[in-house]
Amino acid sequence: MSTLKAGIIGCGGIAGHHLEGFRKAGVAVAAVADVNEPAASAFAKTIPGADVFSSVRELIDQGGVQVVSVCSPPASHEDAVVYGLQQGVHVLCEKPLATTVESARRMEEAAAGTGALLMPGFRHRFLPAVLRMRELVSEIGPPVWFHNTFCGPAFEMKEKWHSKREISGGGVLTDTSSHSIDLFRFVAGEIVEQHAVVHRHFDGTDTEDAGILTVKAENGTLGMFSAAWVAGVGTAGIEVMGRNGSLAYDYTQPALLRVRRKGEDKVEAIAVEPSAGFIEEVAHLIGAIEGKWELSCTAKDGRRAVEVLAGVYGEAGR
Repeated sequence: MSTLKAGIIGCGGIAGHHLEGFRKAGVAVAAVADVNEPAASAFAKTIPGADVFSSVRELIDQGGVQVVSVCSPPASHEDAVVYGLQQGVHVLCEKPLATTVESARRMEEAAAGTGALLMPGFRHRFLPAVLRMRELVSEIGPPVWFHNTFCGPAFEMKEKWHSKREISGGGVLTDTSSHSIDLFRFVAGEIVEQHAVVHRHFDGTDTEDAGILTVKAENGTLGMFSAAWVAGVGTAGIEVMGRNGSLAYDYTQPALLRVRRKGEDKVEAIAVEPSAGFIEEVAHLIGAIEGKWELSCTAKDGRRAVEVLAGVYGEAGR
């Protein structure tokens, strides 16, 4: 067991994944907090010995923790992240890091000024399939295009905070394409150009529920990310086309990565460990805190995703 103790801020559904990540990393979750005290109390019942707090500052000041996961809605991220960092507490913050570029920059500056680590929750980059894909890009490259799709029947989003711009910062592009942006930057390269088209199917919301985001990397790789909460059938996957072959990963077949090389008809199936990425991302942060390696997913990565989204929302007329 690690000597570190963790806290979880925000006790909604995703908090359970962070809890499991800490457990697998051998880190005890000692405290939880949520403005909805019944939700915090109910969540704490699944964690022997965990204290319950009604505010972020109480948890950080009194919870005896050295690392926290921020799993609350995006509009509340900055206060939790900056205060935690200022108290020397390491932070894993769910995506999107912030609702505005200015907010993301303040968090990045806080991390740089305190020495505590800030890691945005881009769990997909830690999938064994994505890590293997990144290794194989040099074999099938140079990359020509990168396609990523996260679409599904999530009609319940109409009633959730995710479709309220003041809380979420955006709609389905913010919710799912934050991951797509990070995956593209991780696998293909830094983004230098972005555009988007979006549509709102839900009545009474002020965010997009379907959209396509296109980007260009400084190395010339083109990217297209499709996202929707209103798709009748769920689909999620990554494709990379290079001048010497292609890579494909279907999230519904999480144990396989498919490779096809130039001049070959055969598709090679490479076995990969199925994962949702939460356990690996928490393990990476804990290892970085303990000095085993450098943090590979940083505040800059979180800020860049916010910047790309900010760069398209105006033109898309969300």
